[in-house]
Amino acid sequence: MNNDNASILAAKVRSLPPSMLDASLLAEYVKTGEAYDLSDMCRKGDVSIKQVAQIVVASSLDEVDKLPGYTITGEIFELAENLYSIGESRRDWQLMRNRHKPGYLESQLSREALKRLELDPVKRKRHYANIYFRAWAIFWDDEFISRMIHKVDSRIIASLPEELITEKISLTAVSRSGLTLRYVPVLLRSPLVCTRAVQNDPAAIAFTPRHLRDQVRKLQAINFD
Repeated sequence: MNNDNASILAAKVRSLPPSMLDASLLAEYVKTGEAYDLSDMCRKGDVSIKQVAQIVVASSLDEVDKLPGYTITGEIFELAENLYSIGESRRDWQLMRNRHKPGYLESQLSREALKRLELDPVKRKRHYANIYFRAWAIFWDDEFISRMIHKVDSRIIASLPEELITEKISLTAVSRSGLTLRYVPVLLRSPLVCTRAVQNDPAAIAFTPRHLRDQVRKLQAINFD
């Protein structure tokens, strides 16, 4: 698929109503190489992102490279490993694995280049967004996720695999933007997380569980740092 055709298909899929979205179509969307918003598209169409990733991984090793990094959870990584770590694809698979490690991606620029990047907020955000979308979730840790929240946007937690969202990550996200509470899994909306969110932005009370709202209002004046 050439770049023009890929962009046309990607734009067409994004414009479709939710009822027309399914796992097969979204797998084709991934193959355009422009599916950075796959998590949003899956939510829009009520489609399992895991199912989409499974279809893409089973299609070919080249297509695996086009999946947003947040889809490569332990389960999806294991599926790809089983398919491509043997035979003729073994070397290409090993090279691909290394290319998608955070350490490799973050080492591509020199210190001087990174210093220059700090002078341009737009380019800096684009640089780290590219790292976030390319790094595979199987290789993430709390430190990497926290860094991406600060360098890119707290709303990236909306695309995080739920098993990677901890209270620490939730606190980091809502400390940067209180309204990010809307993307925190309900089970992690503790009094501490909700209070930090409301301290940051009073409007976050709308995403605080009802049974915690009075408690959170009382705790707002407390500094938890």
